[in-house]
Amino acid sequence: MPTQPRILIDELSFHHRAEHYFERAVRAEPADAEALSRYATFLWKARNDIAGAEDTYQEAIAADPGNAHHAAAYAHFLWNTGGEDTCYPLD
Repeated sequence: MPTQPRILIDELSFHHRAEHYFERAVRAEPADAEALSRYATFLWKARNDIAGAEDTYQEAIAADPGNAHHAAAYAHFLWNTGGEDTCYPLD
């Protein structure tokens, strides 16, 4: 039967591996908006890196400006994190 510390170690290991693969995916050229958007969600929810998540959501939108899913994911992020001082500019 697994113990609580073992479960936490496994979860930390999973997050570390996930972040490694996300970082590889987002460095690909040309930029992969889907990978960027998913990495932003990972940064927000798993790492609680609000600033990093916001920057990465904006990169996803810049990589595929016509994709409403990325804009909606960013709006969801802002709504849930209280991003009152930030807003994606609609041109």
